[in-house]
Amino acid sequence: LEKRVGDRTHELQDTNEQLKVAKDAAEAAARAKGEFLANMSHEIRTPMSAIIGFSGLALKTELTGKLRDYLNKIESSAKSLLGIINDILDFSKIEAGKLEMETIPFRLDVIIQNIANIISMKAADKGIDLLTVISDDVPSALVGDPLRLGQVLTNLANNAVKFTAAGHILIKAELAEDNPGHCILRISVADSGIGMTPEQMEKLFSAFSQADTSITRQFGGTGLGLAISKHLIEMMDGEISVESEPGRGSTFTFTAKFLKGSEEQERPFLVSADITGLKVLVVDDSEQAREALTDQLTSFRFEVVSVDSGAAALTELVRAASDKPYDLVLMDWKMPVIDGIEASKRIKNEIKLEQMPLIIMVTAFGREDIIQEAQKAGITNFIIKPASPSLLFDTIMQAFGREAATTFKPHPEPKDWTEIRIEIEGAKILLVEDNELNQQVAVEILTGAGLKVELADNGRAAVEAVAKTEYDLVLMDVQMPVMGGYEATRLIRQDIRFRELPIVAMTAHAMRGAKEECLEAGMDDYVVKPIDPEQLFAVLTKWIKPGLRQKKGEVKTASGQSEKQDAPVDLPDTLAGIELEAALERLNRNKRLLRQLILDFSGKYVAVTDEIRSLIAAGDLPSAERLAHTLKGIAGNISATGVHRAAGELELGLKKRLEEDYDRLISNLDLSLQPVLASAGFLEQTLTEKQPSPNVVIDQGQIIPVFLKLAQLVQDSNPDAEICLASLKEMIGGAMCAQEIGQLQQSINSYDFDAAQSPLQRMADALGLSLRHNT
Repeated sequence: LEKRVGDRTHELQDTNEQLKVAKDAAEAAARAKGEFLANMSHEIRTPMSAIIGFSGLALKTELTGKLRDYLNKIESSAKSLLGIINDILDFSKIEAGKLEMETIPFRLDVIIQNIANIISMKAADKGIDLLTVISDDVPSALVGDPLRLGQVLTNLANNAVKFTAAGHILIKAELAEDNPGHCILRISVADSGIGMTPEQMEKLFSAFSQADTSITRQFGGTGLGLAISKHLIEMMDGEISVESEPGRGSTFTFTAKFLKGSEEQERPFLVSADITGLKVLVVDDSEQAREALTDQLTSFRFEVVSVDSGAAALTELVRAASDKPYDLVLMDWKMPVIDGIEASKRIKNEIKLEQMPLIIMVTAFGREDIIQEAQKAGITNFIIKPASPSLLFDTIMQAFGREAATTFKPHPEPKDWTEIRIEIEGAKILLVEDNELNQQVAVEILTGAGLKVELADNGRAAVEAVAKTEYDLVLMDVQMPVMGGYEATRLIRQDIRFRELPIVAMTAHAMRGAKEECLEAGMDDYVVKPIDPEQLFAVLTKWIKPGLRQKKGEVKTASGQSEKQDAPVDLPDTLAGIELEAALERLNRNKRLLRQLILDFSGKYVAVTDEIRSLIAAGDLPSAERLAHTLKGIAGNISATGVHRAAGELELGLKKRLEEDYDRLISNLDLSLQPVLASAGFLEQTLTEKQPSPNVVIDQGQIIPVFLKLAQLVQDSNPDAEICLASLKEMIGGAMCAQEIGQLQQSINSYDFDAAQSPLQRMADALGLSLRHNT
């Protein structure tokens, strides 16, 4: 008996040991899977972002119809692939319980219109009517997670297109419940597609499953989209359901709870008095399309009648002419028997109306040949389906020569943070940042909102400053010399006085795990570099306690030294290597600051690639990585996107010790730097140039041969033009054509020889020369 008990004990011990080993192996596998997914996310997203980005840029250029079609399909396919990657990553986060929801302001109509834009091409290719309806009582200004709401809608809408061969897709938003502080919306996506059986619907929201395997093979997909959507909807305090019959389409309906946004963000559609009660005829063979347009037009307080064909439209216009004629016709293009263009021709030419209505063509196909044919018929106004209420309203107002009387502005004026963030005015912020350029950006944004800012250039200085001065919040950079942000935060938290002091990290790492690291170090939140003012102030208003404070908006270093701000200046319309509009938006339209940042960037980083090469050669890879990281952040602040991307790729290569890629990555960075440095040179030239002196004598006998040589080199796209231009600058000095020389230098340095032709011609005109033999 004792032997049997002993044997049994050994067996249990062995079993427990095996279970422990299996548990450790499972946990290790889970960690490995998480790390693998995080790494693969970055590795795949980097080239995917390039594909999508360059496709978008190419689509903005002049293209043949065939090339535009190819690029549209490349961009669409890349976005679809990115969607699959996102599904896999989101499912992994759900499994780990780490998927979080944001709470930020957004507009519902913008979200729905974005979804419609994403799927409209696929729907148009299949001849499907894509319709959107937002009930008049639905608040458009909401607070919640627009990204996750859009993710759910995109999944449902893509599925609707996938499983519908003909007919329509209707995205509809209604108010399910209205409360003083929040509302519950009911949003549905209905299609006229293949439908489903009850058995298929039962397993629809399970992971890695679709209606059946044959459908998976026919239509593709990961089988994760609906499972993820269900989880996201539940996180929005909602539910999702489906109604469907085989061959009769499907309707997915979900509810979601949102806070209400400010009334100022709501868009009232205010019609001028002289066109109030406009009489409108809607012509469309689709019943759903007629209902959608009628609902929207009725919400504008127009008088609306709808008919289902071109022939019926002609009859109705004649009938109404003797009573109350129509002011406007919304004419669908694609209809059987008589299409919209033919019906419009007959309205204008065959029926005799004393009052001719204005005609707006409504089409799901923005093809150039259709537009040209419509214009020949005298139609100059178009709406591409699906039309959001905002787009429909604005198009009608413009057609009648009216301004849209609304408080909403699609492209708002530069934000006055002082008015918007009045509850945190006068708050004292400690900005902990070692880089001067990043300091400038943050200081400009913060002081523009009436905040008082003190600066510390490393974590050690921050610890000392917090001990001496009372702050409302600390903005803490993560990577700094002397002492980093994490270590400084831990030291600050050791003092019981500062346990509740809000500390917000500033980091260029927007990857998974960054937030967890910040929280683990004792920080309360984080913002991503390059700083987005919207995101920054959303975080600041979350953590700074409202209260009356002295409103100064001053800037001091931690030692108390004040800094002076200059007056704004002008900038050219474009700058090579810099997305000027994005940079100005980031800096609250402060042109002075942007100019100074670009000039400082050039002065500090003109030889950055040589410096990185030297650090690598000396074996100091951490310093090289840190320099690439800093460069990436600063390039982001001035929207030098090429440098930002190349510096990020180099930083990653250095982090992973990809020695065989160092030369290529540094060369890419150097190439992306040149246009930005050229732009800085142009700004410096225009900043310091002097007016031509009447006493300076120009020896044209010396200048003309050099100038003609320069013209030939530019014509040949020869980089030696840079050397020739330098010689010409020495000969001319500041006596003439300073602006043209600056533009030439910028164009040649960025290898844009086509752009160099214009300033070159102006110089030729000033010298009395002809370039016909040289160009």
